[in-house]
Amino acid sequence: MKLAARLLPCLLLPGCISMAPDYERPEAPVPEMWPDTTEVVIDGNSALQDWRTFIVDPRLQRLIELGLEHNRDLRIATQNLRRTQALYGIQRSEQFPNIDVQANGINQKLPEALNGTETISRQYNVDLGILSYELDFWGRVNSLENQALYAYLASEQGRRNTQIILISQIASAYFTLAADKALLALAEETLRSQRASLALTQQSFDNGVVSGLDVAQAEVTVATARVDVADYSNRVAADINALAVLVGEQIDDTLLPQADGPGELGGLAPIQVGLPSLLLTQRPDIQQAEFELIAANASIGAARAAYFPTISLTATAGVLSSDLDDLFSGDAGTWNFTPSISLPIFHWGEIRSGVEVAKADQQIALAQYEQSIQIAFQEVADALAGRQFLDQQFDAQQMLVAATGETFRLSELRFRQGVDNFFTVLDSQRSYYSAQQVLIAVNLNQQANLINLFRALGGGWTGSPSSEFSPESSPETASE
Repeated sequence: MKLAARLLPCLLLPGCISMAPDYERPEAPVPEMWPDTTEVVIDGNSALQDWRTFIVDPRLQRLIELGLEHNRDLRIATQNLRRTQALYGIQRSEQFPNIDVQANGINQKLPEALNGTETISRQYNVDLGILSYELDFWGRVNSLENQALYAYLASEQGRRNTQIILISQIASAYFTLAADKALLALAEETLRSQRASLALTQQSFDNGVVSGLDVAQAEVTVATARVDVADYSNRVAADINALAVLVGEQIDDTLLPQADGPGELGGLAPIQVGLPSLLLTQRPDIQQAEFELIAANASIGAARAAYFPTISLTATAGVLSSDLDDLFSGDAGTWNFTPSISLPIFHWGEIRSGVEVAKADQQIALAQYEQSIQIAFQEVADALAGRQFLDQQFDAQQMLVAATGETFRLSELRFRQGVDNFFTVLDSQRSYYSAQQVLIAVNLNQQANLINLFRALGGGWTGSPSSEFSPESSPETASE
């Protein structure tokens, strides 16, 4: 009676015994603070949930909206999520018995040579019942359900991570295009200036003021500027094509960035950085790795359950008759109840090896989870360090542009007054042009750094994930 009292709850509640190890979130293998946080703005409530709070340029916002709708990588991630959700539904259904209806008819003729008389027999039956339902005493089916559940949750986080990467890629491509358009505008402006200088130099040569060397040097600068214009024109065309692939469709010209001047790239809001522990809840790739770890943990339970007996039930009830007209008469009822048990005896190490495989997979998932945390910490720390030095470099480069611009203006004025030769003008002009190019590149690096920090902090998803919950909560609660 005591044994029956213990087994009855297991019959009513499958999976009441679990062979899976208890899951505890591993300690994060990173420091509690960012390195050298004296220049970092810390906000313990930073979430970066909606990418629109970070990306404020309306053209870029529209491009990202189009990308979230049409990008093929995101579509693939969405379908993978749909697939794992369906697989979880399949596995979850194994917790409950399948009820099937079977109907068949047998018509058989026996020849006279067999028993001296030719006979014809008929049999019709309709059965409703449960076929081979496994009683989950040892939690094998429940562990497989948990594994499928957390695989689905990991896939959901994978879709979120793909979305964040897509937003970052579109933003990066957008600012790369803006920078190349600025470089193209600068090259075109320089070409016009060089052509004007060439005309002036040619006029001075005709008047015997300058030598033919000065004219040749002016022609070199014009040719160099033409090369730059062609190069940046090619870059702009390639950038537009790359942006169109990310967005997933052709882009209207009104959504393309304008050709801003050096140091004028913008459209991103400042970012406040939370503590490293927030990465565990903000970065979807870390959550994906943790769900995969929990799924591997559940696989150990399923593998261990193979040591114990498998108990199955088959039960049917129906009607049976030799005459189709009498099939549903009152005395045609029939039933069948067939319990079965299978106990492993000699499997030559197969079950033990299966458990070892599950344990190895769990340790691999653990290492991958810890590695994802370390990589996330490094990415944020690198972005924070880069932000400080890029700001210093940008300020210094602005001063250099102002200084070389003034040098070019004065050298050109002195040349026209006959004080300096044309070589001084060309040298100062090259320095001014190069300084402006570097300023655009540094400005682009600043935007790229902000985008990398945004992605590294796990920002960019909108709304609350449908299955977001603490990994320590029960699978039944999580799936409701």
